[in-house]
Formats: sequence, C-alpha cells, structure tokens
Amino acid sequence: MTRRQQLLVSISIALLAASVVHGQSGRRSTSGTTSTTTAPASTPGTKTPEKKTAAEPKLQLLVGINRADAFTTTPFYVYDTVLADCIKRLSEAEIVLATAGGNNMNRAEGVKAAKQETTRWVVSLELRSFYAESGRQVKPEQDELYIDYTVIEPVTGKIKRSGRTQRHIYQSGRGGVNLPPQRGPGYSEYSIRQAAMEAADKILAGFDIKVRESPF
Repeated sequence: MTRRQQLLVSISIALLAASVVHGQSGRRSTSGTTSTTTAPASTPGTKTPEKKTAAEPKLQLLVGINRADAFTTTPFYVYDTVLADCIKRLSEAEIVLATAGGNNMNRAEGVKAAKQETTRWVVSLELRSFYAESGRQVKPEQDELYIDYTVIEPVTGKIKRSGRTQRHIYQSGRGGVNLPPQRGPGYSEYSIRQAAMEAADKILAGFDIKVRESPF
C-alpha cells in the first residue's frame, strides 16, 4: 500500500471514531434525567406537636403506728386495721402515695424517720384510751379508743401538725360478730374503719387535699 493510501485509511478511521463518539454523547444528553427531591414547605400557622407534660408530683407519705405500748390491752389486730384503713383512705387521693412504715413508730421514732427522708412526709399514728385520758379507771372489758396522729416534715424532722379523732373505737359483743381471735376485748370493725378514715381525712386536710364529702 502506498503512503497516500495509508493516509486516506487513517483519515477514514478518525472520521468514523469521531462520528461514534458524537452519537453516544447525544444519546446521553437527551435520554438522561436527573431527579431532585424537595422537602415539603411548612404550612404557615401549623404548630409543632407539643410533648405531654409530666405527671403532677405526688404527695408521698410514710405512715406508721405504735403498738409497742406495754400498758395497753388492745389487741394487735386493732392497730393493724387502723394502719391499713388509714393508708387506704389516704391513697384514694390521686396525688397521694401512701406507704406503710411499720407498727413500732411512736412520735420520737417518727421524727427520727423523717430526718432520714428527703421527699416523704412521716405520719405517726397512736391509739389512746378515752377512759384513761378522762381519768377514769380502764377496764379490759370496757374501754374506748381514739387515734392520735402526728405529721412530720421530711429532712428537718419538725412536727407540722397533730390532732386526734372525734370518733371513738368502741368495744362490741362477740355474739354474731366475725372478729379475729384474740385474748383481749373485741372492738367494732365499723368504729375502727370510721376512726381511721377520719384520721386520714384530717391528715389530708392539712395539705389542702380532699377526697370526697366527709361527715367529719
């Protein structure tokens, strides 16, 4: 092949390659598309959903009773029932969390317990004899009791309020009454419940809390 023929072949190959490249670039520019995602614009006046507020803080109470009085003939079940019914009544208030603090808590022990608390108020319950307080002779078969309560501030151990119930816990005959077996005199379950409820209502009233209408 002569030099001239080689030159013509080279020119032809170059023109053919240029034609192919131009065609491919044209196809890419016409068929290729680029998509973009645009975030939806916020509508004027639209409020962002607010987070739910935390639940209202509860009033926390540690409630105990003193049944360690060596001079009493009152059966233990009376103390236990008073404590349980008082806590039950206190807990009827939705913002109150009442827990039992044991059955050996007199006022001095209540003050000591309150100084160790940072949140819970301490309530000390004690059963007193109406006959003994009035100077009358106390007979095992004839006595009436009332509940003495003391409310003590946490951390400081200061006594903030105290009081007693007007409703008495009185004795009842055992005939036909389903009372727990015990050695001492039997007491009316109804009177125990009413006195415990009155004590609880008075304790709540000191914190401006009322459960429902009460006759006390």
